[in-house]
Amino acid sequence: MTMQLPLSFYEISELIFLTITLIVFARLIIYILKRTWQKQKLKLVWTPINVVERRSNLSYNEFIQEYVSMGKPVIITDVIQNWKAVTKWTLDFFKSECGTIECAVKEDKDEVDGLMTIADYIDYITIGNSERRLYLANWFISDYPQLLEDYKEPIYFPNWLQRLPRKLLKKYELDNPELFIGHKDTSIGLHKDPNNGSAWLGMIRGRKQIVLFTPDQEKFLYSGKVDVFNPNLENFPLYAKTNSIEIILEAGEILYIPPNWWHHVRNLENTIAVGSLLLNEWNSELFFQSICEKNPVKGHLLPLVLEFPWLGKALFAIGVI
Repeated sequence: MTMQLPLSFYEISELIFLTITLIVFARLIIYILKRTWQKQKLKLVWTPINVVERRSNLSYNEFIQEYVSMGKPVIITDVIQNWKAVTKWTLDFFKSECGTIECAVKEDKDEVDGLMTIADYIDYITIGNSERRLYLANWFISDYPQLLEDYKEPIYFPNWLQRLPRKLLKKYELDNPELFIGHKDTSIGLHKDPNNGSAWLGMIRGRKQIVLFTPDQEKFLYSGKVDVFNPNLENFPLYAKTNSIEIILEAGEILYIPPNWWHHVRNLENTIAVGSLLLNEWNSELFFQSICEKNPVKGHLLPLVLEFPWLGKALFAIGVI
C-alpha cells in the first residue's frame, strides 16, 4: 500500500495562491457582467406626479417597484417612531450633551457663514432676537457614536458609501448620515443632491416646507438661483414654466428624494432633522458618471473600490484616492 506524502510548504502556498487568484478572477467576471447589465438597464427615470404620496406599512419591494424604479418621491410615515432620537433629540439635549462641538452654520442657500458651537447655536435659536437666519448643517452623526445609537438606518435605504473608509468619505464630503438643526424661516436653497445621488430626509422635530421639481425642469431653474418661495420673474422669467410639487414634511416622517430631483427646503418652525445621501444599485451608474465628469481616473476607480473595499483602503493609504 502506497502512502501519500503530505504536501510541501511550497505546494500548499501554490495551492493557496491559485485559489485566491480564481476567487478574485471570478469576482472580477461577476463585477464586469453586473456593470454591463447596470449600464444597459439603469438609466435616469422619473415620473411626473401631482402629489407626493404618504405611505405606511410599505415593504422594501413595494418601495423599489412603486417609487425607486419609477423615479418618484414618497413620504414614509411609520419608520421614525421607534427611534430613541424621537424622545431624546431636543435642543436642550444637544446643548447639554454636545454643546462644545463646533459645526458650520450657513445663511441662506449653501454658503458657509462660519463656525459655531452647538451651545451657541442653540442659544441663538432660543433667544430669537437676531435678524440673521442661520441653520446648522454638515454635522455628521458617524463622528459621535452616542448619537448613532439613537437612530436606526431605514431598511429602504441601503448605502454603498458605507463600504468606503471613513477617512475617504470625510475627504470627499460624502460622510453620512447628517444632522440638520434649523431656525424657523431658514432656507436651504434650491438644489439637487450632488453626484446624481438620491437622498432621504427624516423629521425629528418641527415641520419643513419642501418644493420639488422633476429633473426635466432643470432648464427653468437657473442653476438654483431662484428663490422658490419668493420668485423674481423679472430676473428669472423661465421659472414661470415650472410645474412644482409642494409638501409639508411633518415630525415623524421621512421623505425619499430620487436622483436629480431639484428641491427647495424651508423651516416652518425650529427643526431637527437627519438625512443621508445615497449610492446604491439604483443610482450607481449615474453616480459613477458624475464622478467621471469631474475626475475620470477616480470615477473609474470608484466602482472597483466599492466592489473590493480592501482595494479602497490600499489606494487611500498610498494616496491614489
